[in-house]
Amino acid sequence: MSRATALRQLAVAGALALTLAGCSGATKAPAAKKPPAAQLATARIGLEKSPAVALTLSASGLPASASGVSGGTGTGLFSPPSFKGTLNASVAGVTGTVAVIAVDQDVFMKFFTPGYVKVDPKTYGAPNPAQLFNRQTGITSLLPLTTHLAQGPTVRSGSDVLHTITGQLPGAAVADLLVVGDRSGTFDVTYGLTDPGGELRSIVLKGPFYAGSISTYTVGLKTLAQPVAISRP
Repeated sequence: MSRATALRQLAVAGALALTLAGCSGATKAPAAKKPPAAQLATARIGLEKSPAVALTLSASGLPASASGVSGGTGTGLFSPPSFKGTLNASVAGVTGTVAVIAVDQDVFMKFFTPGYVKVDPKTYGAPNPAQLFNRQTGITSLLPLTTHLAQGPTVRSGSDVLHTITGQLPGAAVADLLVVGDRSGTFDVTYGLTDPGGELRSIVLKGPFYAGSISTYTVGLKTLAQPVAISRP
């Protein structure tokens, strides 16, 4: 091989190397996601540190005879566990919208009454909504109890793109939190996390909430930038 040919080959090799180096940023593969358990642990910390959380609740597949909560919307605080909003409730066959204020263990409802009345929500087959925001026993306590974790599909929820994580929860954990549910059963759960960001935005629970039927409860969560004042009426 002549010296001129060798120099030409060297120049071509150098140009090719520079070209590949320049393109490496454009073709770089996206970083792999953390394992599902680690993603949920991070999302839990972020939610629990929020100044306030907007919550929505909806249900489907409930039997006609079900008494309890079928939907709602409001704002919650983690410190102290508090909630203020409205719940769609069925009591003794009567369905209506109930205004609720709950702080720690105290729950006040306005249901066909001129003012708020202190109640025991378990009497109506309903959870204390403030306790959904209890860091030890509330909605976020379900995350580390979830088994058979797996990465699910990416879905769109309004303007958000969510990647999902699926798993299963023991019936006792669900029943302790929501008051209803087969304690010996198993519930499917799907968590929705923002992509990017990894914020917990939804929890979908499906299983034997009521005897003889499979029902679904969907909890929507969104962190708020500012706290909201919630106090006993």
